[in-house]
Amino acid sequence: MCGIIGAVSEQATKTLIEGLGRLEYRGYDSSGISLLDQKEIETVKVTGGLINLKNKLQRAPLHGYYGIGHTRWATHGQANQQNAHPHQCGNVSVVHNGIIENYLTLKKRLIKQGHHFCSETDSEVVPHLINHYLSFGLSSEEAISRALTDLEGSYALAILVADNDKRLFTVRNESPLVISEGNEGLYIASDVLALNNDATKIYYPKNKELICLSKKGIKVCNNNKKSRPINYLKNMGKTTSVDKGKHTSFMEKEIREQVSLFKSFCFNGIDSINEDFSRINFKKLRKISIVACGTSFYAASVAKYWIEKYAHINVDIDIASEYRYRSPIITPDELAIFVSQSGETADTLAALHYAKEKKCQTMGLVNVATSTIARDVDFMHEIHAGPEIGVASTKAFTCQLAMFYKMMLEAVKQRMTDDGEIYYQLKTDFLKLPHFINNVISRSMEIKSLAQCLISYDNMLFIGRGILAPIANEGALKLKEVSYLHAEAYAAGELKHGPIALLDDSMPVVAIAPKNELTDKIISNIQEAKARCAPLFIIGDKAVCKHFDLAKNHIFELPNIPESIAPIISVIPLQILALHCGQLKGKNVDQPRNLAKSVTVE
Repeated sequence: MCGIIGAVSEQATKTLIEGLGRLEYRGYDSSGISLLDQKEIETVKVTGGLINLKNKLQRAPLHGYYGIGHTRWATHGQANQQNAHPHQCGNVSVVHNGIIENYLTLKKRLIKQGHHFCSETDSEVVPHLINHYLSFGLSSEEAISRALTDLEGSYALAILVADNDKRLFTVRNESPLVISEGNEGLYIASDVLALNNDATKIYYPKNKELICLSKKGIKVCNNNKKSRPINYLKNMGKTTSVDKGKHTSFMEKEIREQVSLFKSFCFNGIDSINEDFSRINFKKLRKISIVACGTSFYAASVAKYWIEKYAHINVDIDIASEYRYRSPIITPDELAIFVSQSGETADTLAALHYAKEKKCQTMGLVNVATSTIARDVDFMHEIHAGPEIGVASTKAFTCQLAMFYKMMLEAVKQRMTDDGEIYYQLKTDFLKLPHFINNVISRSMEIKSLAQCLISYDNMLFIGRGILAPIANEGALKLKEVSYLHAEAYAAGELKHGPIALLDDSMPVVAIAPKNELTDKIISNIQEAKARCAPLFIIGDKAVCKHFDLAKNHIFELPNIPESIAPIISVIPLQILALHCGQLKGKNVDQPRNLAKSVTVE
């Protein structure tokens, strides 16, 4: 989950700090940089957000042409200055993203050889190993290559060695890494987003491909005698602005961007995007499997309802971290879909590789078209959400839903057995989304009044029926992520099978209840909660809200929306509710504690 960056440039320090700012979504427990100037490496690292590093560097600037930087999400060891990166041993400084699985064995070996460690991290073994091999008179390339043969696990490394030949080394194994060249310097990073506008040519290294960056250029140097230049894959173009603008947070900005995003989807025409899905023969598919984590898993859960109900294709859904371990039955006439906002989620990526070994068709649904998942699947589909900086996913979730809806439409079109009436109705429903989304977002202050009531409770239950059950889960997750209030979600019919025991006047129930074929069922479930004196909050259709005598600050009336698009509309007030709850409780909604945007370790 950590972010790494490196630069060979006259503006190295500036480049590192700006890049770390774009990478802070990956971790913000601590940060640090190392600069190589002449023959010495200077390192500064701090705990807390990047602002602390900026302030420290203003008081005591570092200078150098070669630099590496890191922003951390703590895995091994607490979030303190000793565990912050870069880690240095002698003339070697390293930043690391990933997990060194055999670090304890290596650490014990190095301690016996006289090495002294300063941190609790797995990462610190890397500079010690390199320094150990340098002590035998090996060149920097040889010492790093020898150290890499000792490492087990996933890693992306940026390495500075203070030797006669000033260079920056980088290498990856199952962790994201991009290398770039611009007019003003050479760069490496965990994410294209971290690179500045000067970085126009990009390259994605292969696993264990050791790369050397110097004033002479960029070369692959796994074997010092056979170094070769790299072949750039494409021009990156301009990086996208990631400022908050006039908004109080990235989360607020990204919620509001959903209006323009869906206008763009509809303006460009639903058929133009469906052409991408037409490459898949839905008539011959025996099954679709969807694999994802967290918020993306709830998008997959909604997709299962859509595809099974309208396209009549069997759909399995799996949590990515569990997929490989249940030994799923995979056949060539199956389409396995892997959903990841970043396209770098470690568990999802491992699940993809497992499915590819079984020879089934694979599809990626990602927000980063250059990501590892995007490059490894048979069919890649970008969700077109644009950069999402807030750790709690909002617009990426609804864009995932939109793409699943479009995929479902293509499947319905290919498998139509009637006169196409259902297909055209579903298509018409989709085109109404911008209007309904704008309706909900424009009434944000109504939702704030619910939040002001809800934050007085420490625990709550979210409920929904049918296709809205995953939306209840997503609503509870959003609230937990940004407000730290304890919320759990259940399919409403499950209340009486256990959770109803929790209900009393201190346990509110938040019901997601747009009008659909299960309206009478959800009304009955809300009545069960009311009978146990649970405070009720309803986000639902006018007919449902009127059924209960509630104060205005306990209800949010959804517009009269078509049943097919209800999940996309219903989740938006839940996003806004979480935003307001978090802000009312004084939390940093963009950087929730213990979380990171991109989970790149298993």
